[in-house]
Amino acid sequence: MKKIIKRTIAGTLLFAFVAITGLVALIFYPQAMFANKFEYKQFEVYYDKDYDMDKAAFQTLLDDAYQIVEQCELHNPDFKYQVFLAHNNLFNKIEGLQGGDVLARATAWNIIVKKEIDLKSNRMYTDRSVIDLTVLMVHEMVHILQADRYGLLNFSPLKHPPMWKLEGYPEYVARSSYLNSASYDLRQEIQRFVSADEASKYETFEAVAGHFMPTYYFKGRIMVEYLMNIKGMTYDDILKDPRTEEAVFNEMLEWAEGSEK
Repeated sequence: MKKIIKRTIAGTLLFAFVAITGLVALIFYPQAMFANKFEYKQFEVYYDKDYDMDKAAFQTLLDDAYQIVEQCELHNPDFKYQVFLAHNNLFNKIEGLQGGDVLARATAWNIIVKKEIDLKSNRMYTDRSVIDLTVLMVHEMVHILQADRYGLLNFSPLKHPPMWKLEGYPEYVARSSYLNSASYDLRQEIQRFVSADEASKYETFEAVAGHFMPTYYFKGRIMVEYLMNIKGMTYDDILKDPRTEEAVFNEMLEWAEGSEK
């Protein structure tokens, strides 16, 4: 009887190991689940056979995104990105086992676009937000470069920097055009966040007009922007900085209020 129990347990554990290993392999290498693909410069794009692909529009999106990423300190000209349009694909549900109701996700070298997109308008639409696809693509590309530079094990769901450092830098890079516009002012952005009532920033915050996202994305972005643009730090410096989020945020507030010289 004991032998039967041991064999049953061993068989169950073996089955679980094989299933988990297969699932992990599929998440990293889902190409077989997509009927079509095209290659363009540093990208491979995978999509279903019934997807009405406008290659010219997608190539413009990729060009625009790449030009922005080229300017960031993590840029690797030899890196190849794989993009999966998964909103109607079974892989979307499989990939979703990683958790989180997200619009897109970067996993290793893969960018998974999880919601339907409108290439003609360069937008993704949700119940609450209108998302710029170029910004979305750049954000996910920078996540991939974080793992490329610092190691996948250091930028994973199990281990990663504090959320403001993890998400703030991709947002900072992705919104560079907005941050460099003549009408933009970091002090005003900080004040907009500080003066907002707690209910409006409890879980999400309007990062730009019409686009609501988790609050720590916006908070992280303005903190990274302060450290890089005002204090002259690199992203590598920020990752090594031992100060707490509260300490950095309070220092930023002092600067925004004009008390820091």
